[in-house]
Amino acid sequence: MIVNCVIIDDEPAAIEVLSDFADRTPNLSLLSTFRNPLQALGFIRDNKVDLIFLDINMPELNGMELLKVLIHPPLVIFTTAYTEYAIESYEKNAVDYLLKPVTFERFLIAVNKAQRLLMNMNPEVIDSTQTSNANEEIIYLKSGTKTHRLVLNDVRYLEKDGHYITFYLSDKKVVARLSMKDVFEVISKTKFIQVHKSYIVSISHVNTIERHQIKIEEAYIPIGKTHRKAVHAFFKSDFDTN
Repeated sequence: MIVNCVIIDDEPAAIEVLSDFADRTPNLSLLSTFRNPLQALGFIRDNKVDLIFLDINMPELNGMELLKVLIHPPLVIFTTAYTEYAIESYEKNAVDYLLKPVTFERFLIAVNKAQRLLMNMNPEVIDSTQTSNANEEIIYLKSGTKTHRLVLNDVRYLEKDGHYITFYLSDKKVVARLSMKDVFEVISKTKFIQVHKSYIVSISHVNTIERHQIKIEEAYIPIGKTHRKAVHAFFKSDFDTN
């Protein structure tokens, strides 16, 4: 599905950065940008806006106050240079909280979360970029100069190496600069399980389970000692986990 968004920020430089990110993100349509939140109010009321990138600290009307004025506000991703607003932003049920300067990788994570929420809110909507299976979960990953569209069901397992995560699919692999925490913000915990400090596997693609490793197609994934008991309990394996 196409997500219609607007950017509200009193800083021109911040608007320029977020606008560039939006233009580079598939299925994200930037309708307009506003430096004055009061001008944005009328536009939001008169147009189908799914998502707002909203600065918190603005003159005249700050981001928190703007939300109070809107009767049925769209999804919101807060952007701010001040960490003290983080707790308050989540109390407002924000999709995410982006601390300036915002990176493209962090921007994509927030957008992925918003897209999943919108799909859950509108289950009858089928993403035009997906196949006929409306339940497919799509994520977008920046790798180098490219942004990759991945169907989560096609991901076999993930491997962490330093500051990078490699997503292994049947026919390719995609490397992205992410942390394990970032990964679990964009993948479903009901479909993936962490089996080692450096590995996450797709539950549906597990072929065999041994005491110390899992086989997925031709790959053998180690099971970490601290994860072993939970992993074998999850798969109901009868191995000695000591």
